This record gives sequence, structure tokens and C-alpha cells, in this order.
Amino acid sequence: MAHTALSAEEVEEFHDSPEDLERKIIRLAELIRGAKNCIVYTGAGLSTSAGIPDFRGPNGVWTRKAMMERGEAIPDNAGRPEYAAVAQRKIVVPTLSHMAIVGLMQQGVCKFLISSNCDGLHLKSGVPPEMIAEVHGNSNVEACSMCGSCFHRGNNRVRNNRTRERLTGRKCAKPGCDGVLRYTTVAFGQSMPDVCLERAEEKATAADLVITLGTSMRVFPSCDLPLAGKAQHGKKHKLILVNLQKTPVDKKCALRIFAKTDEVMEGLCRELKVDIPEWVGPDLVESEEWKANFTASWPFRKAGLNDWFDGPHVPGE
Repeated sequence: MAHTALSAEEVEEFHDSPEDLERKIIRLAELIRGAKNCIVYTGAGLSTSAGIPDFRGPNGVWTRKAMMERGEAIPDNAGRPEYAAVAQRKIVVPTLSHMAIVGLMQQGVCKFLISSNCDGLHLKSGVPPEMIAEVHGNSNVEACSMCGSCFHRGNNRVRNNRTRERLTGRKCAKPGCDGVLRYTTVAFGQSMPDVCLERAEEKATAADLVITLGTSMRVFPSCDLPLAGKAQHGKKHKLILVNLQKTPVDKKCALRIFAKTDEVMEGLCRELKVDIPEWVGPDLVESEEWKANFTASWPFRKAGLNDWFDGPHVPGE
């Protein structure tokens, strides 16, 4: 929404010098080595290099809408070739940062991932469904409000249009269930997915180190999650924040890095001697075995809830 756009001062981007960035990456690696339970929290800035605009950056969705409402000239995306893939409707693939997170998980460095993104790139990168909480839903996932089952549709987005009923036009595939399916992406003012949020809160509370990547830390309640472990761990809890813009929680960080996430994650994996795996391709989320595992392990909402859409569970009743 345009009214959530940042001011000109807040949207300003900052960049650490190469020397400061190297020093901070070395320090980040030290903090990770000393942590017992490290998790990662990601926002829209993680996917900009994949061609997906963020929301509150200089070229963000809400920033541009706010400029239009004020009658200001909208900057074109000249010099931002990463956005060309979306504009030309090409396949959007995971970024270096997405794949670096997979590498950190494979080596046991990262224990869990919480994401406020709904672009679906984390699962497509290879993050196991049981090791992620997508607190704002997933554009490739539809769910049944009656039985609570969720279905991943591979590389296909499930929402054809935006309606208050949130219907996708398909019915639940669970035997004996007559429910209809709804898209899972969370809109402003909509209730958060309770099962997913509970798992995210549990993992965030247990974490003593949270690496936060590409988020403005301004969307509640999800932005509270990176600091949830403070009460349990006290001064041992460390928050690392990587973002080009200043945020409301900068002073609470053990380490604040002003750089692009790809730069930081590439340097971090090099420092930790963690290989960044190659993306295996779009077929990963298309297999029936993968989809079955997803349905069994991806957290969303309890069965029977209807506080996330308008109308009855079954239209016409």
C-alpha cells in the first residue's frame, strides 16, 4: 500500500566501504561460530537481484505508488537490469543469497528459516518445507480452510485475481473433503497464518543468533520475530541486520551491515568455507514426491478457520 511507503530520508540507501564490509563479514562468521542456534529471517530485499522489486526501496512497489499519488515523476528502471526478467515474464530463479542459505542449512550452520516473502523462491531453491516458516504465505500454494491441507503447484502461481473470498477455482484433493482451495498470500489487515506463526515464534524464541536479510523491519507482527529470543537469551542473543536502508531496530543490532545481501552471503560462505550449491532447476518442486512431503510438513493454518477470507467455507452454503 502506498501509505506504507517511506519518506525520502528513510528510503536513502547506504553502502559500507569494501574494507568495512570485509571486516563485518569476518565478524559475522565469528558470531556464527560462537552461536548454538542460528536462524535466518528474510525480506523482500533478498529477491531484488532475481528481478522482483521490493516494497520500500527507491524503486519499491509502495514507493513508486506513493510518488504517483503525489504527482511526482517516476524513475524508470534504467540501470536496474535485474527487473527485466519480471517485465519480460521470464522464469524467476533463486538468487545467490537464496542458494547460500541452502548451503548454510546443508552444513548445519542455519537451523531454520523465517521469511516474510511470498515469492516462493526459498522452496524452489531447495530449502526443506519443514525448515521454513513463510509467515506471509506463498504465491505457489493454495490451502483448504475446511481440512487445513495445503498444496504446492510447482512453478505455477495459484492466484488468478484478488477477491475477498480468495478462491483459486480448485477443490481440495484430500479424500472425503468437500472444501474449496484458496490462495495463501497474506494481505494488509488480514490475519496471520496461526500454525505458521506459532512455529516461527517457537524457532525465533529458541535462537541465540538471527541473521536478518533484506527487510525494512517495519511490517508487524512478523518484524518482531528476529528479536523474540532476547527474553530467553538476554545479552547472549545477537541480531545481525543486512539491509541498504536504515531500520527502526538498527541500535539493537550486534552487527549492522549496509550492503547487498548477495555480497554479504557470498563473502560469508567463503569465510565459513561453505559451498554455495548450484540451483537444480524448476523441476525440484514439480515432483509428486516433493509435493507430498510439502503437504505433510509445511505449516499454515488450523483446519476450520474462516478468519482469513470472506464468506462460507463452501461458496453457496
